[in-house]
Amino acid sequence: MLGVLGLVITLFTMAPQAQADDGVVEMPVLVPSGADYQKNLKAEVEFWNLARMAKAALNNEDQDAVPPSGGWDSLSKPWPVGKGLIARTAGKILMEVTDQDSGARGLSACSGDVVTSANQSVVVTAGHCVGYHLPFNANILVDNMVFIPGFDGKNLQRHTTSTDLPGKDVAPYGVWGVTREWVTGTWSASADWVLGHDMAALLVANPQDPRPIAQVTGAQQIAFNQPRAQHSFMFGFPTANERNYYAPAKNKVSAALQRTVDGRTLMVTEGDAWADPVYLNDLMTGAQPPGSSGGPWMQNFDPATGTGLQTGVFSRYDDPAQIIGMLGWQEGPNLSATQFGDEEYAVFNTAQSAALPPAVSSK
Repeated sequence: MLGVLGLVITLFTMAPQAQADDGVVEMPVLVPSGADYQKNLKAEVEFWNLARMAKAALNNEDQDAVPPSGGWDSLSKPWPVGKGLIARTAGKILMEVTDQDSGARGLSACSGDVVTSANQSVVVTAGHCVGYHLPFNANILVDNMVFIPGFDGKNLQRHTTSTDLPGKDVAPYGVWGVTREWVTGTWSASADWVLGHDMAALLVANPQDPRPIAQVTGAQQIAFNQPRAQHSFMFGFPTANERNYYAPAKNKVSAALQRTVDGRTLMVTEGDAWADPVYLNDLMTGAQPPGSSGGPWMQNFDPATGTGLQTGVFSRYDDPAQIIGMLGWQEGPNLSATQFGDEEYAVFNTAQSAALPPAVSSK
């Protein structure tokens, strides 16, 4: 997630596929339906061999996560592998990123969550995870986008050159290709975090499994226009320490609070949220740096069962000392969530109403 000056309202130049009457914008279709649907879906998923996955999914520091000296705390701590529904529905998103202006290409990561939907195939994440246009910065589109529910990076070797595909030790519920993606009209028109509504809904499918994803992983309940400033939980797969407010190199917090992340692990932040009076998001102090963008923001969460009510997605950072300052938007110390309202419901409803191509298994 990229920080911005926050004063310039911009327009997408990435030719969205369609804009509905309710303002929902569909991004370019990643896997079109038709005769080549299954072949293209398979190619999208198999782009992510172990070498590419390690490059995108792990930090670039050759170092695994280092806990705070007093141990992990409510600012962020690893969620136990396999514990409850959230361990299946929350996942890592990997994508190839292209700057439409310069042609530069790279790999990146976000987080997402499977939610209840009519077609049982919807994952929600942040709008900036699927694309944005910023002045003096980037005109970003994504391709080869996949969702890995229950991602487990402990056995993912760094700097591997293996072209093998990941097994169930890394992707226990498979690798799901993103076929279509929608964002809010506000995010499409002002993709700079000023006006918010940084949310996207993804349609996913697996070339190796004809079932919709919710039948494989289960799904979290999703809700809109819920009460603000509640006790909340945020889940994500943080990866990048160069913008980690709590990293030792930053020297912004006491040694007891300093920590690093590695991208291998689902992390959870818990705390009392408060409403941001300027940007109309909910805020919570937490230590989840980039890579956690798009992770689920939950109310009424039960740690015993891993179930809750998803009311938002992690969008950006906030520093109360820099209301519109770029540095505060890049590092924190607070996590800022897009809370789901009418625009986000329209995006979700469009995605859950989308027709699915005929399910075909290549097994």
